[in-house]
Amino acid sequence: MTYTEAVSMVHGKTKQKARKVGNNTYAEIEYDDSVSVRLHGTAVVRFYPNGTVKLNSGGWRTHTTKDRINKYSPVKVYQKKYRWYLQDGTEFEDNILVNS
Repeated sequence: MTYTEAVSMVHGKTKQKARKVGNNTYAEIEYDDSVSVRLHGTAVVRFYPNGTVKLNSGGWRTHTTKDRINKYSPVKVYQKKYRWYLQDGTEFEDNILVNS
């Protein structure tokens, strides 16, 4: 997903600022025009207008958190021996920045 697609997902047909996109998951346009996908209040994926995407588990390395990151971010995360990695093999860290 790109920044433009994330904005369209939130706005929908009625130009909303926030929208429920899944169980306990909301997408909202932030004060700085970035778009956050939040799971239980934690911004697990955040899209910035310049094409940068921030990934964050908030310390909750759960299946659901990984599922939301994989569903909405432009990169995939996988788990091996209890550690998370990006699809290119880079070890996942909270607040890691990737390009869309």
